[in-house]
Formats: sequence, structure tokens, C-alpha cells
Amino acid sequence: MKIIKPDYTNSIMNVSNSFLNHYNIKTDYPGIPLLDKELQNNYDHIFYILLDGMGVNVINAHLDENDALRKYMRQSVTSVFPPTTVAATNAVLSALPPITNGYLGWVQYFKEENSDIAVFLNKDFYTNEELPEIVRDKYLSYDNIIKRIHKQNPDVITNQFFPGFIEGSDTESFKDEIDKALMVAHNTDQSFSYLYWTQPDLFEHVHGTYSKEVKTVLKGLNKDFEDLLDNVPPNSMAVVIADHGLIDVEEINLFQYENLTNMLVRKPSIEPRAINFFVKEDKLIEFKEEFNTLFTGKYILLSKDEVFKSNTFGEGVKHPLIDMFVGDYLGIAIDKYMFSLSGKKMYKAHHAGTSEEEMMVPLIIFTKNA
Repeated sequence: MKIIKPDYTNSIMNVSNSFLNHYNIKTDYPGIPLLDKELQNNYDHIFYILLDGMGVNVINAHLDENDALRKYMRQSVTSVFPPTTVAATNAVLSALPPITNGYLGWVQYFKEENSDIAVFLNKDFYTNEELPEIVRDKYLSYDNIIKRIHKQNPDVITNQFFPGFIEGSDTESFKDEIDKALMVAHNTDQSFSYLYWTQPDLFEHVHGTYSKEVKTVLKGLNKDFEDLLDNVPPNSMAVVIADHGLIDVEEINLFQYENLTNMLVRKPSIEPRAINFFVKEDKLIEFKEEFNTLFTGKYILLSKDEVFKSNTFGEGVKHPLIDMFVGDYLGIAIDKYMFSLSGKKMYKAHHAGTSEEEMMVPLIIFTKNA
């Protein structure tokens, strides 16, 4: 298995920085040179699309060379670490690395709430108890790139389109999002639209990355994308990325290893393939030895100091709560295994580790000149 580290000069975060640079917004991070150069053509309408879980691996496995999502793939870029939706989509929308925006994964420990919170659901991951306040707004808010672009460029009409289950959205399909973004573009002089859709990630989790079901859904996404390209106004650009890829996995029930889990202060957090451990102070050495005895070759275990010194979560100003979120050790998957935190086997594929399949995503660029 090939291990890939995030490249915070050639990542999905840098794609967003290309757009900020283009719209004359000061950033602390570089863009992608290929995209920077293309943006010099000053397109009137930009469609920025993120398809969840669409790694380079599934594009090459399921799409033909003339399918638009493959045909217009100009290069690959890395995700951020961990390559998972919470960390990656927020890196895209903030144009900041996880170390700075504070979004690390599906479950994060909030000391003030005394809870391991699934941040997108606003519930305690282990008890399913809903929080009285939205923790994202309370602790992790930022101005996203859509707002920043419009603030700096009032003549550019900006929109963001999300699946209907997200508060404030009413779209029912990727095609529905496309139709709404096209309507904006055809009725304005300049527009910037961000579109996020949940597939093929959902089907990969259930059916596996190389399944016929994933092929079918990817072909459908490609058809919708081709419909977009057929109908964009003159002087338009469409850019497609993914937040991460997925790898087929085998689940390990972590809680069967009671000698190990009894050394913890609280239950694990972040992600099953990027797993965060808060350890009893007098058990730090014993925990490391026991973990490595059990899982060498499956996971590498980094201390908190090693995580920060290696810039695993990126470089930049630390979010004020990062030290609270990151425990004594971080276990990073380096093989096909993932820890089950529910005791049930639920997934055929997952993400958040450092395999090439999880880390490498496409940079797809289509342009239509005036």
C-alpha cells in the first residue's frame, strides 16, 4: 500500500486559495499554479463543485476516457489530513488547514461541553444526546470563501448549493443543484457558485469502492456534469474536486481490547482511521507499548508532540481549541483496517487514513470561452 502525506501546497485547500487570489482577497497560502494561470482568463461564471468521496481511484476504475469527469481531469491534488468530510470540506470552504480552522474529524472532544461531539450532527457521538447550542457556531465559526468573495466583489453573485437534508437547503439531487446554479449564471453578469453533493461517498461506504453500484452512481454524476457543460453560458469555468477518496476496509472492534481501552480517560475521537486517544497519565508508556504490540503494520501511533511537529494538520496559526481536541496519541491507519467504535461491522469502505486511495483527489477543469 502506498502511503501519501498531505501536501499543503498542492491540496484541495490550495484550490480554494486560487479562487481567493483571483478575486483579490489576501491569503496566507498559495494557490494551484495550473488553476491560477487558467483564472487569468477572467471567466464571468465559475462553478466550484465538490463530489464527496470521488477519489482518483474510482474515476480511473469506473469512468471511460471520454467521460467528462475523467476527460477534463488536469492533475491530482491531495486532500488534507485527515482525508475525511468534516476536515476536508471545511478546509475547502475556509481555505485554511485543519490546524487553523479547528475542524479535525467526525467526532471531536469539547471540554466545555464534556462531550465527544459529532460536529455535523451536533450530538454526542456515544450517547446520541443533542447539544442545546450548535457547537460549530459557538466554537468553530469562520467566514467561508463564498461570503468573502461577495464581500470583496459585490458585483459577483455568489451562491452555495447543498443537499436538502442540510439546514437552509432544498435541493433534491446533484442535477437539481446544477439547474439552480445555471439559472443564476444565465441571469447575472458574474457569478460564483459552490456545489456540494454526497455521492459517490455514500455508496462506497455501503457497497465498496469498486462495486457495480458505485460505477452506476458515478456514471450518473458524470451525466449530470456533462449536462452542466452543455448548458453553461459563454465565458464560464467549471472546477470539480473531491474532499477525499475511500479504500475498502476490514473493521476491528477496538473495545474488545479491554486492557488497552481501560487505559483511556475517555472514549476515542476524530475518526476510525485517524483515531485520537486521551490516556491516563500513569499509563502513557504502557498504552503505547500495548497499542504497538497489537496494531503494528496496521496503524502508526504518534504522540501529540509528534503530530504537531510533523505538521500533520497543516501549518499556520493554531486554532485556540486544537490542544483540547488532540489527545495524547493519534493512531493513523497505514493498511486496510479501521476501528469500529460501535461494535458493529457497518462499512465496506472508509477514509481518513494515509493511503493513496484516500488521499489523492482530482482537479477537473472545464472552460468555455466567450
